[in-house]
Amino acid sequence: MRLDKNESLEEIFFTYLDQFKFLFFPDQWSEIFLDHSKNEILSLLFLYRYKVANMTEISEYINAPLNTTTGVIDRLEKKEMVERIRSSQDRRVVQISLTSKAKDVIAKEKEIIEYYFRKIYKSLTEDEKKVATSIFKKVIEVLYKENKIDNEKDIKKIKKIEIE
Repeated sequence: MRLDKNESLEEIFFTYLDQFKFLFFPDQWSEIFLDHSKNEILSLLFLYRYKVANMTEISEYINAPLNTTTGVIDRLEKKEMVERIRSSQDRRVVQISLTSKAKDVIAKEKEIIEYYFRKIYKSLTEDEKKVATSIFKKVIEVLYKENKIDNEKDIKKIKKIEIE
């Protein structure tokens, strides 16, 4: 695939989309990506990584308000993917953890993803690995900076009014 420097961004986008469209076919993904929302998957991955968390920690990680996170965890609990564990010392303290079913599903998915990453990684030269890493870091940096600016615009400014 050769990109001409006169191609528009739209042409470049569609050229790559045509090459990667197979990634969007349902048979390329297991049920976890089709049966769960983005916030559910992010919550599951967070819990897989950290074992247990409270609602505030999950809420901050998925960048959602607590009421949204409660709904996410409720749905995951109904799907038998997470469980709520109440503290024996203080019943108000609730920790969320994965069920064994969720651990098995995530481990299976992780194995599949790791397989493809290893295949790609093995096919790259050392220079290509360095360049790819550099490009990924740059992409993340640009997107993070853009998202941070957008989030700052959303923060409402509090206007102080002097009362005499």
